[in-house]
Amino acid sequence: MTTAPAATDAPAIRVGDRKHAALLGSIGLAALALVGWQIASELVFVIPAPLATVRTLLANLTTGSYLVDAQVTFQNSLVAFLLGALIGGAAGLVLGLSRWARIVFEPLLIALNGLPKIVLYPVLLPIFHLSGAKVVMGLMFALFPILINVAIGVRELPPVYRKLARSVNASGWQTLVHIILPAIRRPLLTGVRLSVSLAVVGVVLSEFFATRRGLGRVVLQAYSSGDYLNMMATILLLVSVSFVLSLLLWRWERRMR
Repeated sequence: MTTAPAATDAPAIRVGDRKHAALLGSIGLAALALVGWQIASELVFVIPAPLATVRTLLANLTTGSYLVDAQVTFQNSLVAFLLGALIGGAAGLVLGLSRWARIVFEPLLIALNGLPKIVLYPVLLPIFHLSGAKVVMGLMFALFPILINVAIGVRELPPVYRKLARSVNASGWQTLVHIILPAIRRPLLTGVRLSVSLAVVGVVLSEFFATRRGLGRVVLQAYSSGDYLNMMATILLLVSVSFVLSLLLWRWERRMR
């Protein structure tokens, strides 16, 4: 009887050990990345040192014109992500629920997903102009992860879910809101997590080619003038924002399990 409390305490200890191990692993990986960055800065002249890069980024964030560029990029990325999530989620539901839609549209979507989307930017530019073309490009990058994950999640729902909806005479809207969406929340959140970063990638890539404002333009101008410190500082900002958003969504996704 004296061994029972120890048995119940063992799983909690193991969970705590796993959390500490994950934290230590993350800290170790970050330290390793910083060491690698520092070594690379001493070997390659286009890569500035981490400390100098952070100082430049902090100085840039106090500059009005730089903040305007950052605002333009992240606003366009947000709009692209929201449109991609809305359109991709709706299209994924249709593909997941309708066998006819999968037969007709799935080959086209596979082909479009494999297409290098940046090659379409010269076509989008005269149609949507500068600001609109950037949003559309970000939308195209953000669209497919959500669409594919939602379609697969709906298609792989166990048949018992639909039987349950019919047994309680649920309407189509009630089935969607109370049964389908809760059941596919994990693949949906996975698609959202991927789409957030890809929306930023699409917008920044479009800013390399034609734009008046934006962080992509800042990176390109800094590279063209040999200002590698400003270039790396802006890249660090983009990577940091995408990483933090992805990490928060990943933690939310894990809580949904």
